[in-house]
Amino acid sequence: MEEMMTCLKCNHAETQRFGTYGKRRVQRYRCKGCGTTFGAPPRNPLGRHILDFEKAVQVVSLLMEGMSIRSVSRVTGVHKCTIMSLLVTVGERWQRVLDRYVVGLKPRYVQADELWSFCFKKEKRVKPEDPAEFGDAYTWLALDSETKLIISHLVGNRDSICADAFVGDFALRLSPMWRCQFTSDGFRPYVAAVEHWFGADIDFAQLIKIYGKPDNSGPDWYGPPKVIETVPTPVSGDPELDRISTSHVERVNLSVRTSLRRFTRLSLGFSKKLANLKATVALFVAHYNLCRVHLSLRVTPAMESGLTDHIWTIQELLTAGTA
Repeated sequence: MEEMMTCLKCNHAETQRFGTYGKRRVQRYRCKGCGTTFGAPPRNPLGRHILDFEKAVQVVSLLMEGMSIRSVSRVTGVHKCTIMSLLVTVGERWQRVLDRYVVGLKPRYVQADELWSFCFKKEKRVKPEDPAEFGDAYTWLALDSETKLIISHLVGNRDSICADAFVGDFALRLSPMWRCQFTSDGFRPYVAAVEHWFGADIDFAQLIKIYGKPDNSGPDWYGPPKVIETVPTPVSGDPELDRISTSHVERVNLSVRTSLRRFTRLSLGFSKKLANLKATVALFVAHYNLCRVHLSLRVTPAMESGLTDHIWTIQELLTAGTA
């Protein structure tokens, strides 16, 4: 059956093959209406972006290594606006890849935590006339503590609405009727969210942390409060007390701050748009799960979880998102 190709000049639907050209033997066509000959347009994995594919791979790789957008622009010669536009496109594409592959999971121990950042300005600087997306933005992460797979993520506020949406996304990625142990910090909305989505079909516990000021704190001191005690607290089901921990997901928080420039504290790399922040987090999660070899596992988290049988390249991930 002859392949159909629309004429690039008159948009006539009837064309015929007219030989090939070039070292790559690109197929050429001839329009039966106006007689114009033309080559088959190349398929662009980047969609509307005219940026060279290999250059786009380089840009994404540098962003995943903790470089800022301006630094990537200086190294690659790609304009910062092009990088930000590409970031949103790739982030949305990689989110579709995650939705396709990270499903039907059977984890035994899952840990959840929220990672603070902000969009454009910190919460205390937000004015009533500012857009709703300005201020604090939290990245919610759910991690399989054995395979180190990031099961679910969400970017939003630290409130009951986002807690319910986050736990709901996590629940939908598990195999039907699968029971696991779920541990979170002491954030109270987790209790209602877990009850809503799981009922009694989960072993749920919270690790309550008691904070105190460090000895060297003063009026100009900056840093997180000091944890002086942790209290493992079973909430529902029958969780194993020695597995009530959030240490593994907190270590992933460190990886996020190390790998993504916009999460670095006391810098100018913070997010100016919420869409860019969401795209960056989706990009990191897909790269972490599928492309990045975990040092303790010697394979990627997706391979350890049985979701794939090889280490994905960024080229493969970009191409997979177009299907």
